[in-house]
Amino acid sequence: MAILPVHPGRPTAIQDAVNAAIPGDVILVHKGVYHETVLVPSGKDNLRIVSKEPHDAILDGKFSLAEAFGLEFTAGVEINGFQIRNYVSNGIRLYNGKSHRIMNNTIRHIAGAGLPLGLFVLLSTGTLIVKNTIERIGRGSAGTGLQLNSGSSNWIIDNKLQANRAYGIQVLDSNHNTIAENHISRNRDDGILLSGSDNNLLLHNTVEHNRGNGVMSRSTNSLVVGGGMKDNLGNGLLFMNNYSFAGFTELKNNRQSGINASSDFNDMQENQIDKNGNYGVLIEAPHTANFVFENLFKKNEPRNTKDRGVDNTILQNRFRS
Repeated sequence: MAILPVHPGRPTAIQDAVNAAIPGDVILVHKGVYHETVLVPSGKDNLRIVSKEPHDAILDGKFSLAEAFGLEFTAGVEINGFQIRNYVSNGIRLYNGKSHRIMNNTIRHIAGAGLPLGLFVLLSTGTLIVKNTIERIGRGSAGTGLQLNSGSSNWIIDNKLQANRAYGIQVLDSNHNTIAENHISRNRDDGILLSGSDNNLLLHNTVEHNRGNGVMSRSTNSLVVGGGMKDNLGNGLLFMNNYSFAGFTELKNNRQSGINASSDFNDMQENQIDKNGNYGVLIEAPHTANFVFENLFKKNEPRNTKDRGVDNTILQNRFRS
């Protein structure tokens, strides 16, 4: 394993190091501003591309380059500690990869035509995305912080996704992922959108002050455990598909309902549901077999619970004035 130091001054400084590297090498990027797109292609597995000091290495696309990093058909690549700004399409793009590590980066001001993405994970598995800040992605009504698309078994942990023009996190056709301990706020659509994506775990996230729903699930068996969905302009949590679970979560001060169940066979247990503007829990017609059990309700308007469906069970909840 070799350590390949990189200094600013050449227009392809980081890319030259990637081209020279062999699997297992460390590319150590020194302080400075780099105006380039770095492509890590097939055959360049298990590289570590790291900023020598956190956030001292800056990749700036000058709003003319498409993306800072593109990883294609690779495995085990780490990108750690960069500032990424002013690209047109993506901050970091992972395509058809596995076991990548995206850590401690700041990605902001990705804006161009189309649908800009801070971090785009496509057809990839086993990706660890941890302690990144992704903010101010897009323009108008387009621009998402992080999109998982057509992959599985990825981990999104302890990131900040804020002030993006559409979604904080978008999960599309991707199963068996974990989204945990993230702070997702002030996005112009839903904080988290799950669409066509089954068996995903949302654990201890804080999702607040988004202009859409805190969490919207158009997916089966979405598990929302812990954390809080607060002060969103839509619902705190909206279940559109069956067999989902919400438990041990605070749902507070959302403009619409704390939880809206527009599907069947969902469980809502041991949540604290306070001061939401369109019911604490709302079960829409004609939905059935939802279970609302041992939740604590307080001062939801116009009522704490509303069942418009059939054969739902609302049992052993507590109500405080």
